[in-house]
Amino acid sequence: MENNTKRREWVKNAIIIFLVVMLLLTFFSNTIMNYSLPEVSAQYVRGGTLSEQIRGSGTVEASQSYEVKINETRTIASVDVKVGDEIEKGATLFTLEDKESAELDEAKKTLESERQKLDDLQLDYDKALLKTGVDYSKENLSISNQEDDIKLAKDDLSKLSDYQAAYEKAKNRTKDCESTVKDLEEQLAALGSEDYASLGSSYYDRINKAKDSMDKAEKTKTKSEDKIKEYESDISAGGNQDSINAARKAVDDKLLEISQTSEQMYRETDLDKQMTFQQTIERLELELSHLQEDYNDELSKSSTYARNVQLLNSEKTSLDMRTKEYDSSKKKYEDTIAAVKSELKDKQKSAQDMYDEAKAEEDELAKKADKTVEEAEEEIRKMERTLAEAKIDLELKQRQDAQTAGENSLDMKDKQSKIADQKKVISDCEENIKKLEEKSIGAKIPAQVGGKVTEINVVAGEEAEAQKTVAKIEMSEKGYSLEMTVTTEQAKKVKIGDEAEVQYFWYGDASATLQSIATDSQNPSKNKILKFAVKGDVTPGQSLQLAMGSKGQNYDVIVPNSAIREDNNGKFVLSVVAKSSPLGNRYVAERVDVDVLASDDTSSAVSGAISGSEFIITTSTKPIEAGMQVRLVE
Repeated sequence: MENNTKRREWVKNAIIIFLVVMLLLTFFSNTIMNYSLPEVSAQYVRGGTLSEQIRGSGTVEASQSYEVKINETRTIASVDVKVGDEIEKGATLFTLEDKESAELDEAKKTLESERQKLDDLQLDYDKALLKTGVDYSKENLSISNQEDDIKLAKDDLSKLSDYQAAYEKAKNRTKDCESTVKDLEEQLAALGSEDYASLGSSYYDRINKAKDSMDKAEKTKTKSEDKIKEYESDISAGGNQDSINAARKAVDDKLLEISQTSEQMYRETDLDKQMTFQQTIERLELELSHLQEDYNDELSKSSTYARNVQLLNSEKTSLDMRTKEYDSSKKKYEDTIAAVKSELKDKQKSAQDMYDEAKAEEDELAKKADKTVEEAEEEIRKMERTLAEAKIDLELKQRQDAQTAGENSLDMKDKQSKIADQKKVISDCEENIKKLEEKSIGAKIPAQVGGKVTEINVVAGEEAEAQKTVAKIEMSEKGYSLEMTVTTEQAKKVKIGDEAEVQYFWYGDASATLQSIATDSQNPSKNKILKFAVKGDVTPGQSLQLAMGSKGQNYDVIVPNSAIREDNNGKFVLSVVAKSSPLGNRYVAERVDVDVLASDDTSSAVSGAISGSEFIITTSTKPIEAGMQVRLVE
């Protein structure tokens, strides 16, 4: 009985252990299988509005650009703009050196060559004349001179308005110079009459200041002289005058000797001699002190007398100083007057020279501008009629002579025709040279259009060849354009003339219209380039975001573009289907065939065997197919 009980316990325990082991194996096998499955992201389908729009970006550029070229080979003196500058029409782009161009040199060589041809034709003609015995050199010279006179007259006529304008300027300049000369003459006259106030503040202040200093010094000096006379009068009224005078004379003589010795010392340049003079002065000053004591003794006999003498000596010393101050200020005043006078005379001479020059220029221009345009044109017409008559007379004479000469007449006429044609060639060459010479001095290259400078191909000092592009200008007045790259499929959804929406633009108003659709040369099989005409508050170089396409429509089923797959049987999506099992739910991918109704950049509207409640796979960590088991992202 006990054995049966133990056996049953053992069987029970074995069954429990078996079940636990099976449970553990089932759990771990399920966990390992889950981690080996593809992990997918999924979302439910939705309904809503979808717009088939094409979005992209591009950079604004000017629709047209202008190439700046020069007509002749020239050296660039300076580049007056830089890349990126916004310029207006007429702004100076380049300044050319004042130097003859290669074309001008070539034109001069051509002129010399054509003149030589004329000389050869004339020589051939003259030889033929000698054979006929007829000489037309006088008539030809007269005609040639008349042609030259007509050419000069026409040249003067073309410049007549310039002469007249220059003449008016010259008259005004002469008048201004004459006024200046007259004004300076009046100032010189005022300087002589001491009417300094009429000279102007600059000269008046200088002279008046010097004169005030002189007048003040003179008053101070006169006051000191008056005091000396007063003291001398008081001294002569009391004291032992003879003794005082004698002592005073001794002092004065000694002072004079000291003064003369000092002047000699100041003029002496030798240092040793200066020291000798200095020792002498010290000795004389010692002697002076003794004489001064004797003089003071005499003065002490009378206190009033002594005081007056002391004051007198002090005032005399002061007078010497004030006299020097007066002399200095007087010289400064006289020097100021002389300086002002010299300046005014220099200005007067300069003004007179300018007047003479302006007057001469006025007289010269008066001769050139003394007729009207009508009068000049009438003179030219008279000269042309006279020339025509001379040519007719010569032709008649030549015909008569040719008839006389017989068979030589046709040859002579042909020679004359060739000479006339050659003269026309030379005249054209001279006209071309004249135009080129006018351009060779102070020439500038102006901008023919306004816009932004995008390219400069020359630097200062470089020689620019004729017809070479030296700069490029984006013509902002011709509008702006923008290019955007899209796929070939996207390009099929738009047409020329469609309007694009400018997005995220906060700088004003802007619009874009599709102008053209072109193949992308870098990827012709996949991409197209859309070119738009842009209007509004934009600038070259600015980046714009564009969107274009149909308006939004409502759809029942919309899925992400990443969820749509395609194989030989068509387009489809994979939905996640949950299936129950003893160990929990299992997730399986099932195929749902769909048709794409519309798409934008991120989503597509679809139809098919789809109800709208499906859980659609959008991404996976591994390639998956219908029927495969998957696990969802946690």
